[in-house]
Amino acid sequence: MTHSPSPINGVIFDLDGTLINTLSAIGNAFNLALEEQGWEQHPLDRFATFIGSGARVAASRALPEAARADDTIDRLVARQREIHEAIWKDEVAVYDGIPELLDYLAKNAIPSAVLTNKDEPAALACLAHCFPDHHFQTVHGRREGVALKPDPTSANRIIDELGLPAGEIAMLGDTEVDLQTAAAAGMLGVAVSWGFRTVDVLLETGCDILLHDPLALIERLS
Repeated sequence: MTHSPSPINGVIFDLDGTLINTLSAIGNAFNLALEEQGWEQHPLDRFATFIGSGARVAASRALPEAARADDTIDRLVARQREIHEAIWKDEVAVYDGIPELLDYLAKNAIPSAVLTNKDEPAALACLAHCFPDHHFQTVHGRREGVALKPDPTSANRIIDELGLPAGEIAMLGDTEVDLQTAAAAGMLGVAVSWGFRTVDVLLETGCDILLHDPLALIERLS
């Protein structure tokens, strides 16, 4: 997907792998739950390929193919969430450059939002903990009855809430799911290289901008 260069007047962020590094918290919680329930654990870096499409998809990917029944996935997700709730604050880290980018957006009255496949209460807790001084105009996480990314339903709602043309909004994300969401909603797809996917995967998916440093976005902001 390609767009001619245009000013960016609003920014929508993915959460895990884009604003904050949650790989350790998510992976360790899954591994503890897998161990408790008698399944094989995985190296933490494997979870980088599992994350991005919601907890149920990550759980399915973590289980042996023959074990991916709905009730097994449900049990794993439920226990992973319990463990994650107890440990995540000790293991989450904000990516370098993100606080400075958010500060720039706030000082220049450029609206920001978050669109994540993480459960919305968990997403709100993460944002309050990691960015207590930044105001996101809106946050959309997993909600019952609403399709997850890359379905554009939530993205379109955020676009309406921001009151900007879709083509003036950048969707920053670290996975193919985020870039597919941006394309489906007509936004600029901004791939970030510091998250959970390789640059090759991001380029193969297609993006309008590839960032290796959050602050590099500033030169494109109006």
